[in-house]
Amino acid sequence: MRKYLCAATALLLAALVAGCGTSRSSNSSSSGGQGSSKSYAELRWGFTTFSGPLDWSRDVGVTQAAIEQLAVQNLMEFETDGKIKPGLASSVEQPTPTTYVYHLRSDVRFSDGKPLTSADVVYSLDRNMIGKEVWLKPYWEDVASVSARGNSTVVVKLKQPSTIWPEILTFSSQIIEKAQAERLGEKALGTPNDLLIGTGPWKFDNYKPEASAELSRNPYWKGAPQPAAKITVSLFKSEAALALAIRSGAVDGTFSYVTPRVFANIPGTKELTAPGVFVTFVSANTTTPPFNDVHVRRALAYATDVKGIIHALFPPGTATEDQTVVPPVLFSDLGSTQQVKATLAALPKYTFSLAAARRELARSAYPHGFNTTIEVEQVATAEVSAAQILAADLAKIGITAKVHELSPDEAPTLFTGKTKLLIGEQGTVYNDPEGVMANFLLPGQVHPPGSGTNTANYRNVEFDKLLHDESTEILSPTKRLQMIGKLLGILGREAPYWPIYTHKYQGVISEKYVFPNYSALTSYFTPWALGVKLAH
Repeated sequence: MRKYLCAATALLLAALVAGCGTSRSSNSSSSGGQGSSKSYAELRWGFTTFSGPLDWSRDVGVTQAAIEQLAVQNLMEFETDGKIKPGLASSVEQPTPTTYVYHLRSDVRFSDGKPLTSADVVYSLDRNMIGKEVWLKPYWEDVASVSARGNSTVVVKLKQPSTIWPEILTFSSQIIEKAQAERLGEKALGTPNDLLIGTGPWKFDNYKPEASAELSRNPYWKGAPQPAAKITVSLFKSEAALALAIRSGAVDGTFSYVTPRVFANIPGTKELTAPGVFVTFVSANTTTPPFNDVHVRRALAYATDVKGIIHALFPPGTATEDQTVVPPVLFSDLGSTQQVKATLAALPKYTFSLAAARRELARSAYPHGFNTTIEVEQVATAEVSAAQILAADLAKIGITAKVHELSPDEAPTLFTGKTKLLIGEQGTVYNDPEGVMANFLLPGQVHPPGSGTNTANYRNVEFDKLLHDESTEILSPTKRLQMIGKLLGILGREAPYWPIYTHKYQGVISEKYVFPNYSALTSYFTPWALGVKLAH
């Protein structure tokens, strides 16, 4: 996430005022019908495992986010169609370009019965600016201050105007109980004996790291009916193990898997699908030999058989080959279809060619090849297979690459700035190219001081200046499209990252349930289980 807050998240062409959201293109798909209003005893969900606390602010990972949002709300939220709406805020005012005033709902209580106050909100938001372990910090570096105005109003002042500040709050403003947090201290929050106290529709009852999390209804919840009395989230070491649990009936569903073939055609289930906003990519560390040589990076890009990988790993129509690391669907609000196509068509493209790869390698300081390791998370079966296919093709141009599968405990090392070559996946939490660019490209995301999601350690003076200029272009989508085209052109020529595929956002759910308006935007940063209803 960029040093400049206004480039950390997506476009809003008009400020969010008086509680009204900005319209966005839809990003959802129904699982069939709106379902029954009846409540039911238990929803059994599944994800691949992670290690660390159930505190997404301190432990970056979308699975943590998806679980936490069942119990902990944001100040602002996404609707299923991508509009922004108040969450714990009842309304929002913007008296100046750099001042936002949030009026809190008066009916909100934490799951222990204590009322929500402005002090809880200020404390929670301040964590993003001063918390030593909070990975969200780079998003908040242009926040000048957060203060309470009475017991039910919070004022946020920015250092400069931001087109996307309201969207930042949709995924980085989890409000927790101040009294509990101060009593326990940061390191204890989210651990098995000290689970977060939030205001969401469910409350945490139990958490066993790498095994399960259990939640039950928050008795003080005043929002939409909670369909499930209890939610049990089981954590699996692989997607194959998760698929077997769904096949056996032990788990009712999942989303955010990356290997569709593993979950295809499970009896008694149906597919969930929505446009893809997650890109699988190769990242080369630009600060470490041999990948500090641009010709080496280009050689590897030419040696990446994208079409072959997609054909081997995905059913027809579920993954696409893209021109750049930003999925095309994210450009929809910046110009017409033809304008977007023209912008993307002008970008550099590395069509699979071992001959071209050999020519680039011959121009490098390593014309006879080298040995290296491709790192990939063990739980991501498709990415492991993609790494193996890439390694086989690299061998044909003289590069010996070993595939290293990282266990869940090892996976955080991918974000320490030390990885040389990796295959991974990045996504967005909002409908704009910034959503992906903020993860890949911000200088503030190089580790340290950032979270390390800029795994290529990519820095370029011209690029960084243009990135900042683009982030402050608040009036003209067309101009932003042109500037983003220039940015992605530089990225293509320098190849710190290159895309492999964008896959549809998919899930699978038991036929007993429906999941209307299933969406990539709302599955992680809203209490998504409110939408999982009995089919009849």
